[in-house]
Amino acid sequence: MSLSFSGPKGWIEQRWIVYALLRDSIQHHLEDGRPGEAFSAIHGAAGALGGQRVMLPARKLHDELRRAQAALAGRPIDALAISGRTRAVISLSWPPPEERETMLVRDWGDSVPLLGMPWGDSLDDVFGHLVDGLLRITEGASGSDQVEVMDL
Repeated sequence: MSLSFSGPKGWIEQRWIVYALLRDSIQHHLEDGRPGEAFSAIHGAAGALGGQRVMLPARKLHDELRRAQAALAGRPIDALAISGRTRAVISLSWPPPEERETMLVRDWGDSVPLLGMPWGDSLDDVFGHLVDGLLRITEGASGSDQVEVMDL
């Protein structure tokens, strides 16, 4: 399963687990474990999972990614977070829980099977390439530009 992001300056495709761990780490470290309005575009991309098409405001997504990058860049790999919903998908437990709590991966068992190994030394090694790609395709976006997200 992968997500395709098409923006005003191109497109990228990424495995869903990389996106999910980015979202979960933002929620854990920057939103006190609960999704909020400050990162609503990043959270909104999850709506594409399962075959839906989602449109996100490109400028808002860009701004959220910049804030997340500044706050998460350089954090060690043991700061990687995962949500109950992501754990449910990995474990093939359906439907996922309604609660959207997060925890550190090291407290869950220090393994994310779909991510593969080795992960690297920092959060940048796990999802930095996704953040860089999304920033590139949303650079200079106008207020009307959109990013289309699709589950492939």
